[in-house]
Amino acid sequence: MVDFLVTCLQAATPIWLAALAGLFAQRSGILHLGLEGLMLSGAFVATATAIRTGSVLAAVGAAIAVNLLLSLLFWVLVTHFKANVLIVGLGLSMTAAGATGYALVAFFDTEAAIESPVGLPRPLGGLSVLTFAAFGLTWLSWWTIRRTRAGLKLSACGSDPFAARSAGVPVDLYRMAALQVAGLLCALAGTELSLAQVRSFSDNIAQGRGYLAFAAVLLGGVAPVGVSVAAVFFGSALAFGIQSQLDFNGVLPPQFVLMLPYAATIAAISVTVVIKRRRGGQPEVIMERTL
Repeated sequence: MVDFLVTCLQAATPIWLAALAGLFAQRSGILHLGLEGLMLSGAFVATATAIRTGSVLAAVGAAIAVNLLLSLLFWVLVTHFKANVLIVGLGLSMTAAGATGYALVAFFDTEAAIESPVGLPRPLGGLSVLTFAAFGLTWLSWWTIRRTRAGLKLSACGSDPFAARSAGVPVDLYRMAALQVAGLLCALAGTELSLAQVRSFSDNIAQGRGYLAFAAVLLGGVAPVGVSVAAVFFGSALAFGIQSQLDFNGVLPPQFVLMLPYAATIAAISVTVVIKRRRGGQPEVIMERTL
């Protein structure tokens, strides 16, 4: 039982960190479909830097730096060039998927996985330091959003940007800050993917976890605790799939096992929508958000 709980937390950590990233973006009024791409870029840069330098700190720093630049580009496109935020997010994720696969060949002359000589410290029970950091970051996110003026202004930027501007809140700057926080958290999520358990990077290592993180933001009601619980739920579905492959190898089709976390996502969101409708509420129409 303890081993399964550890596996759940290991599987949930990258989704959890990326979901907190999506939380800040959506609080500011930006639906962030680029979480997948930022996770991939962070994972590749962290692994490549670890191979070149042999330093975990350098790897984390490089991943954060690259993601901050990508997040700044995201902000410029949606704010100054008025690009559609959903298209920019999907474009970021699709570009990162292709670019990291190309970079494997260009820089390491291989299409196989590249292994890092170093990894994240795992102080307790095989869990990395970023798993424990995720608990602290959840509390810090809650405190920032609920107990600080900056957090309240950030929420105002998402709920009613016109009123926020009328009150003198620099909406565009708050959105840039939110995207920078999202970039940092996705860099940590990518580093967790590539330098925690496997200590390697392979093509498409994220495998849709960024989209699961986006779903966790919606399922969790854009609240830190709810988002974290949803992320752990999706991580548990991934862990169950991993455990099923070990326990029922040859009995369950591998395609069915791989489908489990995504089927759980659809089921969870569907149940949430039904509950909201029965209570008289209406599900949020995300396309109605105005930048």
